[in-house]
Amino acid sequence: MLSSVTTCSLLPTSPITNEQQVGDSLLGTLCAPYLPQWLDQYPTAPWGNLTTKNSDATVKGDIPITNVTRYYEFTLSRGQISADGVLRDVMLINNQFPGPTLEANWGDWIQVIVHNNISNPFEGTTVHWHGQIQKNTPWEDGVPGTGQCPIAPGKTVTYLYQAELHGTSWYHAHYSAQFSSGISGPLVVHGPNALPYDIDVGPVMLSDWYHIPYFSIVQDAVGTNLSLIPPTSDSVLINGRGRFNCSDGSYDSDDMWLSSSVKSNLTWTCVDDAPLSSFRFQSGKVHRLRLINHGANGVQRFSIDHHNLTVIATDYVPTVPYTTEVVTLAVGQRTDVLVTALDTPTASTWMRTQAPGGEPCGGSDNPETLAAIYYEDADVTAYPTSLSSVSFNASECNNDALTLTTPEYKITPSSDSWTQDLSLTLELNSTGNFEFMINGQAFHADFNVPLLSNVAAGNLTFDPAWNMYNFEQNTSIILNLTNNMPLAHPFHLHGHNFYVLAVGAGDGPAQATSAGANGGPGFDAGATWNGSVVNPSNPMRRDTIIIPPYGYAALQFELDNPGVWPFHCHIAWHLSGGQAMNVMYKHEDIPTLPQTDIDQTCTDWGYYTSDHVVDEIDSGG
Repeated sequence: MLSSVTTCSLLPTSPITNEQQVGDSLLGTLCAPYLPQWLDQYPTAPWGNLTTKNSDATVKGDIPITNVTRYYEFTLSRGQISADGVLRDVMLINNQFPGPTLEANWGDWIQVIVHNNISNPFEGTTVHWHGQIQKNTPWEDGVPGTGQCPIAPGKTVTYLYQAELHGTSWYHAHYSAQFSSGISGPLVVHGPNALPYDIDVGPVMLSDWYHIPYFSIVQDAVGTNLSLIPPTSDSVLINGRGRFNCSDGSYDSDDMWLSSSVKSNLTWTCVDDAPLSSFRFQSGKVHRLRLINHGANGVQRFSIDHHNLTVIATDYVPTVPYTTEVVTLAVGQRTDVLVTALDTPTASTWMRTQAPGGEPCGGSDNPETLAAIYYEDADVTAYPTSLSSVSFNASECNNDALTLTTPEYKITPSSDSWTQDLSLTLELNSTGNFEFMINGQAFHADFNVPLLSNVAAGNLTFDPAWNMYNFEQNTSIILNLTNNMPLAHPFHLHGHNFYVLAVGAGDGPAQATSAGANGGPGFDAGATWNGSVVNPSNPMRRDTIIIPPYGYAALQFELDNPGVWPFHCHIAWHLSGGQAMNVMYKHEDIPTLPQTDIDQTCTDWGYYTSDHVVDEIDSGG
């Protein structure tokens, strides 16, 4: 078995080392281990007779009692890597990009000690455990201004929460757009599966990649020039590795999309032929791949040349299996697929993901990256030569049809829901800066005043900038979103899986009118929901959904998890521009929920900000 990072390099003539490209990460190398079907030496599955067909933690409370805690420790710090061959400043977790894979069995508790060593310049931070519903632990959700204050520079916080949902997800910084600079990694909770498989290949992390620090992009993303909202990325990565074409010159500071104020401070180092990620298949075996879009903006289209993909889960929801050639994932979305290998031990083929540049779907100026799949007897010193066998419409920003994505465990939504209409717009604020608004209000966090702490103390008066929606009198809510922009928006709800009642696209690119509300760009109104529901007895459930350009989405969820829960677009630049709101209900139950040391974040942050000015130029979320 290969035993070192050096022997994992795809080719012996690689122009950069593994450490120079991704730090200490082994993801995307032939040294990356397969994942087990569950942790520890249990003779049978630790979740017993619970299956994807007879159990659901969000409704029935089916969570195995394992009495096990998984312990992890993160150190967040600055560094430099050349993920696609271009050297850039990043933030790393334990000197790795992507960060370490967190694993647990369904029902385990997960403890993560996080040290904020981000310095020169110093920044606060938090870590969010995307998709875990945090029932009874809302303070552990990792959102600044909601459940905690930022972790102050030089300080440490311990997160502790239960793995209540099983499947594939990720964790990431939730402070400004920090996650786009490298603070993200895979989160795998082993549990029952919709179909059997032989080998768990593990996480396949897909992302767009920018060559400049996130803070510089945010400055323009919330600026006054509509043409800079949002930027397209420089390249695309699979498990932290890609390849930028140095000879086209677009990495040069004279040609970069960037504010002129920071161009003069940039120097660029670019190497051609940076190593691509590689994976190992075994002939005739069924492989599980855990696809995760952890990028900042672009919709990813994933495929494997001459192999079909059988979808078995979407976000944390096991689905009735179906087969496709291309999987579409917006930022924050995950899809688990099974791939049956060829009966050819010497075969090799390309895995690829594509994120075409420009709106409406975001993406990259270099929109495709490849990763090599080698069968057991393939020549690993040569790249595959396969050609793509699939096609897709790059201008359509939609997940698979709701008629395809049916949950394995049937749940019929409540019939007594109250509907909240939400209009998504891009408007100019009073200072002449563009903001992404929900019902005419952009979100802006107060890092020093977490909403949960306020509510627990009995304070139900909220600043309009916190964009709080109080649903105290309801038991079930339908959020009826209308997208009045030519941009796609992947919306994510914390603390819940929602039912996707309906999703629809507009009639095509709408024309800008002469003026919009508050002097905004004046985009036409989007298509609206007519009240119809796809598969009303068992609609699709997930935690992140694409709202198409000029389209709509109707999302329903039950108010069964007291807390304050963010609902926001997961495109980093849209969230920075304020496209977020908070949902609150059952406030009287919040003071009874247990807390750990999260309150200490506000003591530390208050002390830090008493003599340091925090440059919060965006929403903060």
